Amino acid sequence: MRYLNTLAVSALLMLGSSAARAVHWDLMYRFCPEELVQVPRFIEDIPIPVGCEVVDCCPGCPGPGILEWRINIDKTMLQGAMLRFEGLTQQNLAQLKIKGNAKLTEKGDIILGTGEISISGLPVEVDGRVPVGFINPQIVNSLDADTQQASQDKAAAGGRNEADISGAIQVVQYLGHFPVNSFRSRFAAIPCRGRPTLPQDRLVLNSNTSADSAIAMLDHRTGGCNNDQITRTAGTANMGNILSKGACRSTVSVFSDDNAMSYQPNVTTWTDSPGDTHTVNLQPVITVPVSVWVANNAQLVIAQNDFANANLLYNQNNTGIQFNPTFNNVSANAAAVTMIGTGCPATAAPLQGSAWYTASRLNIYYVNSAFTGVNCGVDRNMNFIGTTANLGSLPHEIGHAYGLRPSASNGHTNGVAGFGNNNIMWGGGPGTRNHFSVGQAFRLNTDTTSMLNANGNRAGPTETCLPNVSSAICPVLDLDSLPH
Repeated sequence: MRYLNTLAVSALLMLGSSAARAVHWDLMYRFCPEELVQVPRFIEDIPIPVGCEVVDCCPGCPGPGILEWRINIDKTMLQGAMLRFEGLTQQNLAQLKIKGNAKLTEKGDIILGTGEISISGLPVEVDGRVPVGFINPQIVNSLDADTQQASQDKAAAGGRNEADISGAIQVVQYLGHFPVNSFRSRFAAIPCRGRPTLPQDRLVLNSNTSADSAIAMLDHRTGGCNNDQITRTAGTANMGNILSKGACRSTVSVFSDDNAMSYQPNVTTWTDSPGDTHTVNLQPVITVPVSVWVANNAQLVIAQNDFANANLLYNQNNTGIQFNPTFNNVSANAAAVTMIGTGCPATAAPLQGSAWYTASRLNIYYVNSAFTGVNCGVDRNMNFIGTTANLGSLPHEIGHAYGLRPSASNGHTNGVAGFGNNNIMWGGGPGTRNHFSVGQAFRLNTDTTSMLNANGNRAGPTETCLPNVSSAICPVLDLDSLPH
């Protein structure tokens, strides 16, 4: 991933003692937004010890105990951060209570989004040693056009300081109600006056319906081959100088709210000279017709709620897919109830030839049988939802139909690195399952066996991606970027 080039850097460490604040770090980094290079090493993995760093840092505070970190990440210059702790055991990590736009990965890292985040349950010591948190700031790939214009307008009105466009990471540690330590790292964009403006390659998104911070995933060459590089932009992202593809793959995939996922597998826009512009014309979200057959009258309202939830989850996870269900209450029709049965049929032919099946379309059957849900291998357009299902069951079974299919690896994420039971494809998970990774969203759309493609709902290019296997073509399954 590329970051803003450093024009000037100043770092200030202030150490003092007071009842309110024992140790205060204030780091300041200034960037020139017209150039993009790799993030400088000195702003990676900033260490923050847990707790106080001086004796009697907080007179009158409670004794050693459990701390809370309150983190605030401004989105002007930052798209989030990665936080890891050294000195905490797996048991310590499992006991943390995390609130806000953040998630704990299977590896023990915490992905931080922007906004206010609380992490409570941090011990001040483990086996006599102080744990240390390391924050790796994720600086925005480029400033949006409005922010860059604001920087230029401020520069025209006054000096360099007035032109700053800034954002910050702030961490305040609390012991009970008392703040005992704080840290702030600030990042400011300033005009590149006195320096020549170098041309850059640009990625431009048109028709971004919600103007959200879309996820762009690129394969490209910049000296070596780069696979699955993620950047975020609502409209225009400066990309440095991407070279002609040579022997590398050159692709652009874009995921956003309220737009179909765009996959361009053979991009030839980039040349060895800077100044190229690659434009992606985003299309409206794919609306999928679904036939819903309610063979158990008690599940009619449940079915309606299930689809409302499925539409919410598939949109907020940037899959670009929405569902338009037609509800058919056939519970009073004995012939229909008998034909539909209570689960996947041994052979699909009788049900396929009946009035209670729509060809080339997802068919969802709500039946009076005690199981959660199943996508039928005999015909993956057939999905059965039982009486013990929860809100996560329907989006889970559609996930199987759409490329995260049952197979030798089962298409489930149970035990797969990088996933927890909040993932929609976690088998037997809770009703609160609400997450697809970017790697999963790519497969839902592009897999050759996805019924989204087989049914003709999507017309874009396809790839062969096994459920839990990555390749040069298919990103790792847990590749992710927090939805914005």
